[in-house]
Amino acid sequence: MTIYEYIKKYGDKTFEEKEFNEIDNLLFSTIVYLDFTNITEEENTLEKIGEIIIKNTKEQYLKDELECLKQMIKQERYKNVQVENYMYIGDNKEQFGAITFKINKKLKYISFEGTDTLISGWKEDFQLAYMYKTPSQVHAIKYLKKTIKLFGPKIIVGGHSKGGNLALVSAMEQNIIKQLKIKKIFNNDGPGLRLKQFKSLKHRIIQKKYTHIVPHNSIVGMLLRNNNYKIVKSNKKAPFSHYPVTWMIEEDKLKETNLNPKSKELELSIIEWLNNHNDEQRKIMIENVFKIFDKCNITNTQELKKIKSIIKIIKELKNIDKETKDLVISFISYNFI
Repeated sequence: MTIYEYIKKYGDKTFEEKEFNEIDNLLFSTIVYLDFTNITEEENTLEKIGEIIIKNTKEQYLKDELECLKQMIKQERYKNVQVENYMYIGDNKEQFGAITFKINKKLKYISFEGTDTLISGWKEDFQLAYMYKTPSQVHAIKYLKKTIKLFGPKIIVGGHSKGGNLALVSAMEQNIIKQLKIKKIFNNDGPGLRLKQFKSLKHRIIQKKYTHIVPHNSIVGMLLRNNNYKIVKSNKKAPFSHYPVTWMIEEDKLKETNLNPKSKELELSIIEWLNNHNDEQRKIMIENVFKIFDKCNITNTQELKKIKSIIKIIKELKNIDKETKDLVISFISYNFI
């Protein structure tokens, strides 16, 4: 069963009749990529704001997110969910997005956006290798802290890709009182943590509430250090399997399987790279990668699909070391598809 078939099958069940589950988490962590700027007091249900978003969204790369929203607003389960506190920052320095979905009086789902097409967002993904806390992690921690109320509803926090990492880190960094209000944490094929944070008490404390879901041929979910994966079947090959709409479902649960050996090899090679380079070395290498994009005036990954941009980058690659060159080529290859 696909995620769209799940929506149709269980769409007539309210959250009181059928409890919020991991598939609902995927849906809300997918539609956060859309622009929710037009929320007002009158138009704050998913159905009403969804109609506006569907009318205004033209970007072809958001077709999966848009289709999820189109299907959701037709169903009793989702259409009356209230939408609150949309926040988006996107410029040449940082990229961050978050939104709160009020499921009912007892539950809210906080969704953190993953990396969109801004190069600044992708730079932050790379910065995770040598920095804690990144600008987006700082925003996420503050957003969650502000949203959790002592006498308010329980909180589920999640996100896809970088958003999954933000969900993990924001929950780790709350005080013990606020953590008691957090019911679940979902990292949907997002990066893990640097060694220090991975071994920290903060990380161990939230483990019972934490679920890290990765497709069987994951790439992004293998980044940095992770544990206790829930490995699920995708109907696409990597890197397309990164998108939750490709993950297969049995009834109201994701279909579990084994990790592809290539994904395991990737995880081990990343750990080896991390072990062989200290933070300063990683920083220098990653800054050199993004200096190339800056020199070529590339601010959006959509520009990497243009031949002119590729030619500019090739010229810049002539005078850099092989390791940095390989990083640039891998990044372009991933985004060119």
